[in-house]
Amino acid sequence: MTTERTERLLNRWRSGDRGAGDQLMRRYRPVLRAFFRRKQAANAEELVQSTLAACVQAVGRFAERSSFRTYLMGIARNQFLMSLRSETPTSADPLMLSTAPEESPSWKYAFAQESRLLFRALLRLPPEYRRVLALLYWEGHSVEVISQELGVPVGTVKSRLTRGRAMLRSQLLGLNRPGRPQLSVSEVEALMSTKP
Repeated sequence: MTTERTERLLNRWRSGDRGAGDQLMRRYRPVLRAFFRRKQAANAEELVQSTLAACVQAVGRFAERSSFRTYLMGIARNQFLMSLRSETPTSADPLMLSTAPEESPSWKYAFAQESRLLFRALLRLPPEYRRVLALLYWEGHSVEVISQELGVPVGTVKSRLTRGRAMLRSQLLGLNRPGRPQLSVSEVEALMSTKP
């Protein structure tokens, strides 16, 4: 959804148009679902609902110092953290707590490095391919939602995704990494299979 369209819907909603608010919430529901799925929240749908409800209650206090998306994702983050707090056992044996590999400093560093590589390669793609890849992988939109948002047929989105992935793979293979060898085909395939 374009920023201008979001702002128009938000202004109409704040002026009392509930239909505009419903439309805005429907547009951001897939973004919220993707956010909570990436957090591997077992109660993702419940968190989507509580985020939307909190947004409806707080929309009058939105000061527009950030984009509406940023504001909504802040609410989502708070809802997620509150759900974690409510699930945390009050007394846990420290020896029984385990650290998931995803929480280790080395994993976080490797993930950040991979993300930088992907981002550098993505920036080299033409805008129409970069946009569909970002909407699919970073925003978590479905092909249908991307089609609606960009105003192009589903087939066009699918072909741009296929071509964009091929171009991204090519960019990653040719990426210059100072002090390190070029990526192998298997490293590129592993990078491309990782969702940011």
